[in-house]
Amino acid sequence: MIRIRFFLIVLLMLSSAHLMNAQFILDGRRPFFDNRTKTYLLPVPEDYFGKPCTLSFVPDDSISWVSQDAWYVTDKMYFRNLKSDTTYTFSYWVYPVGYAVKLRFTSLPVVKLVGDIGEDYTQGEFWMQVPEDTTTLQLNAKIKWAGSSTNRPWFKKHNYHLKFQDENHEKMEVSFYGLRKDNHWRIDGGVIDFSRVRNKVSHELWADMAHKPYYADVQPNARSYCRSFFIDLFDNQKFKGFVNLAEYMDRKQMKLKKYDDATGEFHGLLWKAKDASWQTLFAATAAYDNTSDYWCGFEMEYPDLDDVPRTDYHILSDAISFVVKSTDTEFRQHVGEFFDLPVLVDYYVFINVLLASDNVCKNIMWACYDGAVDKKLTLAVWDLDAVMGQYWSNDDEYYHGPVVAPENNLGDVSRFSDNRLFNRLMEWDEFRNQVNERYWQLRRGVLSPERLIGRFSSTFDDLRKRGAIYREEDYFNHSSDLSGRELNFANELEYLSDWIQRRIDYLDHNTFAIEGGCVIGDVDGDGEVTISDVVAIIEILLGKQVDQGTLYRSDMDQDGEVRISDVNTVIDYILTR
Repeated sequence: MIRIRFFLIVLLMLSSAHLMNAQFILDGRRPFFDNRTKTYLLPVPEDYFGKPCTLSFVPDDSISWVSQDAWYVTDKMYFRNLKSDTTYTFSYWVYPVGYAVKLRFTSLPVVKLVGDIGEDYTQGEFWMQVPEDTTTLQLNAKIKWAGSSTNRPWFKKHNYHLKFQDENHEKMEVSFYGLRKDNHWRIDGGVIDFSRVRNKVSHELWADMAHKPYYADVQPNARSYCRSFFIDLFDNQKFKGFVNLAEYMDRKQMKLKKYDDATGEFHGLLWKAKDASWQTLFAATAAYDNTSDYWCGFEMEYPDLDDVPRTDYHILSDAISFVVKSTDTEFRQHVGEFFDLPVLVDYYVFINVLLASDNVCKNIMWACYDGAVDKKLTLAVWDLDAVMGQYWSNDDEYYHGPVVAPENNLGDVSRFSDNRLFNRLMEWDEFRNQVNERYWQLRRGVLSPERLIGRFSSTFDDLRKRGAIYREEDYFNHSSDLSGRELNFANELEYLSDWIQRRIDYLDHNTFAIEGGCVIGDVDGDGEVTISDVVAIIEILLGKQVDQGTLYRSDMDQDGEVRISDVNTVIDYILTR
């Protein structure tokens, strides 16, 4: 009896191993396997979907036979209408046990991380299959979880840092889909985000609306944002849903001038405002220590103390001291020497539109292009998942709650009212006027509710077409890390659409309110649409210079331009109202 029981235990262990390791090649690719749901996932070109497909099938030697829909499979699998939102089943035999397993298809690249991954960098591997090619890319990489509040071991989903290496485990630079070539990449999982895409969409919005950094004439490829693309992710043999494989915000991304190893002279400098403090609020001075990579909420990103004997905080410290100690006259005369004002104008508009409560004094990158010749600071965006109706905490009370309601003033739900830099800037008529002008200029284009909502709807449409939303909802249903709530992308898009419409309406009438209101067609701002507004539009077409608020009211069809068609639309409105 003991021998029989022992034999059964061994047989069960071998069967489990077979299920995990039995492999096959389908359409020239080796699928990835999720051990929890016993599901294979295979990337295929998008044009495979929506039509019959016959895919070549080559099993490993361990597989005795395979059946699909009760038909014996030899060298091909047939699908009457291949879909990205469908789970297919088939069976195979590995002596002495048969298994029923599931198969799904995606048109996203699929990445598998291999290794003992946790809070510290460990040696691992990066496997990638893309739909356009049957080759599997396999690279060495140091891997760890990313983020401070999102790297909990019990989370179903994580963010990751990747540092690629060659066969000798030396630093190696890699490029994906035409993005930058570098060894450091980041995977953003949208861990606390019910849409999973807020960070990506917000970076793309900033890319479309922000001025280039002040040194763009000498570094035209400098970026104050990160580009990314969606992938399906496996952490070892655990499916993790869709995520973003993203560029990393660093010296190379912003094209800062390199530290001079020969002379020890500092040039480009980059700090991340990691924690809220009076210093990251530019509201208090403090002594700094150039032997530490952390100072009063700021983390030194470049140069790294692993590469230099000492770092240099003096330019950042001097900027804070200037904001804290300068008189009003000194501040207005010299603030442009310390800060990249056009970018700060854009950022003020940006974080108010997003109600970015977690980005008013932290999750900001501050950069100096070349501190040896110019002390001016510019900024780059970072970590924009807690925006547009999403809070940074997973606690249930914050889910679509009052603290993220679109009618909030940013200063009432964050420490923005303590931000001494922006407070002093907004007390200055010239800067405040530039902010209002910029908002209404962008309001006619990238900040129109229709285009903001369109960013999310088109992103969801693309993910739905690729099957990613189906897989994400199915995999995380009833087991998400978000207060135990299930993911529902249709509900989240409805929430975002309502939130954005109400947010822009609130900003129009409060934060960025213009004299005469913002009624489309009421060009002269007298409270009604009359023939005088027709005359006002004609004057604009003839070259009259007006502010952005007036241009917004003149753009009757809201296409971003004032044209003769707007005159006709106003006349039609007057005649038919």
